[in-house]
Amino acid sequence: MFCCLKKWFTKNKGHDPAQGYGSTSTGSQSPPSECMPLSPRMRVGSVKESSEFSDSSGPSMIEMKRAQWKDGLMQKRSLSVPNVDSMDHRVTLLKGSLDFTMKYDKNERKLIVNILKVTEMILSDTAAVISPYVRVRFYRVPYQFFSLSKDHVINNLHIEIRTKMKKHNDNPTFNELFVIPIDKDDLKLYTVKIQLCDLDKYSRHIVLGEATFTLKKLNLAENEEAECSESLQPPIDEDIGDVSIGLNYLPTAEKLYLTIVKIRGLRPMNKQDNTTDAYARVALMFDGRHLKKSKTIIKKGDLNPEFDETFAFDVPSQKLGSVYFRVSLLHAGKTKEEHRLLGRVYIGPNLDAESHAHWMEMIQLPRKQVTAWHKIQG
Repeated sequence: MFCCLKKWFTKNKGHDPAQGYGSTSTGSQSPPSECMPLSPRMRVGSVKESSEFSDSSGPSMIEMKRAQWKDGLMQKRSLSVPNVDSMDHRVTLLKGSLDFTMKYDKNERKLIVNILKVTEMILSDTAAVISPYVRVRFYRVPYQFFSLSKDHVINNLHIEIRTKMKKHNDNPTFNELFVIPIDKDDLKLYTVKIQLCDLDKYSRHIVLGEATFTLKKLNLAENEEAECSESLQPPIDEDIGDVSIGLNYLPTAEKLYLTIVKIRGLRPMNKQDNTTDAYARVALMFDGRHLKKSKTIIKKGDLNPEFDETFAFDVPSQKLGSVYFRVSLLHAGKTKEEHRLLGRVYIGPNLDAESHAHWMEMIQLPRKQVTAWHKIQG
């Protein structure tokens, strides 16, 4: 049976699609790929090709340091991977405002939010095509810290809502209504962050602009309805945590390995014991679509979990410049509906400078696992 990559890589000469390019092997409990049988779990550092092709000199696992990012970008690379000048550059928001209304129903004890439209939008690239949506996050200040009078507390996410996406639209009108249960006495405890986001050609969720304010500023308990127009500012990165990821490519076998090594600095999602039940989803991507995906086990009650789980994908060397990885970090709730996305990391040759450098180092050091820390993006 032909693998899922056949329709993407039909121009790859000299390779039989039936060999299962893009198929995944891992030691997890998920069912085996239809393209190839399940392989035993293994550490990438111990993976070797035949002795004829193995490189036994030097360590089998190498950790990439921050100082190497720039050096990795300046060196010339091969294997059909594009140079630095062809890397993707994200579109940014130069100007724009978001119109919305908020009303508090005292009888029902519910906050009613109506996301209206984005006005006066100006992008850094006038020819850019975006697919925007609005994400609204409510951060709740714990009672014991309210006396500190912090106007913008954004480290305790409580509720998140988002509108539908408006594909290929640079003047979006949403008119979407959301109802959120909140006690009247708790209104003053919430900070709100409204973000205008875009789903780009790599299926990355990019924050174009945002505005942050407190609910107490709107006096919702007194006013019938608050009509708001917030000017969107450049986004400020939240400290969600970091993930250590290992990459390894075996040229002869044409296998690409990704290892989730460990995560550090996660925010607590379990309010009772201030822990998080974390796991990761790994997807091999091409042209904005996932080709193969898998996930790690769940590490319960740990803000700095260690996984050391490896996933293998069949990728021809000629296609190393076209594919990339999306790693999603999640919290496992008690039910499927309670699972929460913590953030994502994208690694590939055409993305940001750090992921590009990591990818280049992997290619320059075949048969060796190259690990690096990546910042988790919200």
